[in-house]
Amino acid sequence: MNEGRTYTIHKSKKSLVDRFMTARDSLRRSLEDTSHRLEIVGEVKDVQILNDARSSDLLSTRDSFKCIVKPIVWIAATTPHERDYALIEKYVKYKVKCIVVYGTNGEDMKYKLEHLVEHFSSTRTLEDAVKVAFKTCSKGDVLIYSPSCVPHDDFRNFAERGNAFLQYSKQL
Repeated sequence: MNEGRTYTIHKSKKSLVDRFMTARDSLRRSLEDTSHRLEIVGEVKDVQILNDARSSDLLSTRDSFKCIVKPIVWIAATTPHERDYALIEKYVKYKVKCIVVYGTNGEDMKYKLEHLVEHFSSTRTLEDAVKVAFKTCSKGDVLIYSPSCVPHDDFRNFAERGNAFLQYSKQL
């Protein structure tokens, strides 16, 4: 009865999930092309280590969190300046399992974010933060150093602190 007829099936639009995955992959590729920005340091005991030392604000850190699918152990730096943690609360709640903050004046971060994670620690130095953070990692986690503030500590710029993180993480 329908012989000789051709039926055209219209291509469906990509689903929201497909568009999200494509956008995330695109963001990851653009960030990985920058030094000290989602830079893969290596893997130790099935924990992936990422250097995101170039992240100098919460929005940069949030973009990094968007690219990571596995549970996150986040090393952050303190700053004497006010920060609006509402920008990242949702990502911290659903993706970050542990925060290790180094430096002084970490009380504001602790007060705003501690209740969203399983574990929160403070240390004085980046070297200590790397050691503490790695101890809290489980198989399959991602350990990321994303300071989310401009350098005000012992480092002059993001490259210096990124290189220090590389050195400390290689000692694991």
